[in-house]
Amino acid sequence: MSNKPRISVKLQDGQLLPCSAYDAEQLALATHNAEFDLVLRSKRSEQHHKLYWSILGKACKATGKWPNSDNLHRELKMACGFFQTVVSEFGGIYYFPDTIAMNKMNQKEFNEFFELAMEKLADAIGTDPMELLK
Repeated sequence: MSNKPRISVKLQDGQLLPCSAYDAEQLALATHNAEFDLVLRSKRSEQHHKLYWSILGKACKATGKWPNSDNLHRELKMACGFFQTVVSEFGGIYYFPDTIAMNKMNQKEFNEFFELAMEKLADAIGTDPMELLK
């Protein structure tokens, strides 16, 4: 297995184009009619991530139900079923919330989590959380 970086391309105007000079050089070395296996990568939207945290902060401030956005975030992950269950050999069952870190969840997964989290939050505060942004 080679230690060389993978060739990256982006779809632009219906064509696959190299992302960097290295990628262009590597593609130029490929034989005619060479085939490649592509893996679609989805970049996370930083603005969407910030929107989530902004809503959480405003929900905490508006309702006083949670001491801070970190506590609300942890509760939302648990309420959405976004956790791991560990059964201890010493007895007991433990639940640990999963992460929504940018490098651990793609945009599609975050969209699904965000929508479910907003539904759960709306149920908890009695209004559409997006209204808190106005």
